[in-house]
Amino acid sequence: MKLFPYDAYTSLTRVFDIEERLTVVDVGANEGQTIARVLKEFPQSHVHAFEPAPETHERLAASVANDSRVSIYPFACGSKAGSADFHITGNHWCSSLLAPSELGRRYYGDWYATRQVVKVPVVTLDNWANQQGINRVDLVKVDVQGFDLEVLKGATGLLGNVRAINCECQFAPEYEGCASFSQIDRFLAENNFSLHQLHEVNDRGDEEQTTYGDGLWLRNDVLAQLRTRKNLPDLSPKGRLRRALQRAAARGCTAAALYGSGKHTQALAQFFDEMPLPIVAILDDNLQLRGERIAGREIILPQTAQSRGIDVVVLSSDAHEVSLWHKSEALRMQGMHVIALYTPHLIQQSIQPTLSA
Repeated sequence: MKLFPYDAYTSLTRVFDIEERLTVVDVGANEGQTIARVLKEFPQSHVHAFEPAPETHERLAASVANDSRVSIYPFACGSKAGSADFHITGNHWCSSLLAPSELGRRYYGDWYATRQVVKVPVVTLDNWANQQGINRVDLVKVDVQGFDLEVLKGATGLLGNVRAINCECQFAPEYEGCASFSQIDRFLAENNFSLHQLHEVNDRGDEEQTTYGDGLWLRNDVLAQLRTRKNLPDLSPKGRLRRALQRAAARGCTAAALYGSGKHTQALAQFFDEMPLPIVAILDDNLQLRGERIAGREIILPQTAQSRGIDVVVLSSDAHEVSLWHKSEALRMQGMHVIALYTPHLIQQSIQPTLSA
């Protein structure tokens, strides 16, 4: 269950400037999902990614092969350097240095079945950083299926210069010998961090046992500074849309449309009448949807927008924003303002001369 309408990396845009050249460590990189999220929010960053599972590491390497902002390492991380058995499970998302517990197997079945055990090299983040000449890391992400505390224990030298930690944590022992949320929280408190947000909490079983979640910890001085800031941006889709339309209204726009009739737009529909500009229509390329309505707004084809008096279009999708930006080229060529909500470089391009501050 997601507790916020955005994830930890979006939340961190309140902590880090999107143009900062962050040094990010991703432990348990899997196939690069976190790498993609970090680089979408902070495109100038460099990510050091660790993934020890051989087949998964190959897929990770292929996914980032042409990106100079990413360095990958075929190592596990822990509190001691050496080698260890790595349990490759039926679902590679669940693989770990720890063996799945009986409870974990009951909750997840074949996903937690160990299909292979391989030896993998283990490094500590402190030793790795010393060898790489890295003395500052801005963000550490840890998602290693119950071994998370051991990773953090191997980074005590780095933690003083880390500003944020996004870490998976276990509320129920899904792996043999795994650390609990309270143990991780206590360790981080001892190292000058405080829990800022829980972003996702999951449950399993007929008893609806809370099993694991994702926590975002900030260094105490960073969190204290964040708490003193005024007018922090609302990072929800509603807040993003409101800011975009406020900006458009301030530049003289009078009628807006949202591009895309999917879940994002449907979730925003309840707020349409609260917006600073009237939302008069929904644009969608699907001919079969033409004439249908969302919150009373007719779904029309993009090429008819200008004839309806629409002078600003907001791309209404987080997952497909880049695709919608390309599809909206004809609208931009007509002189219509098109605004992105999520992708930093598209947001910058959205601020056309007549819309610039």
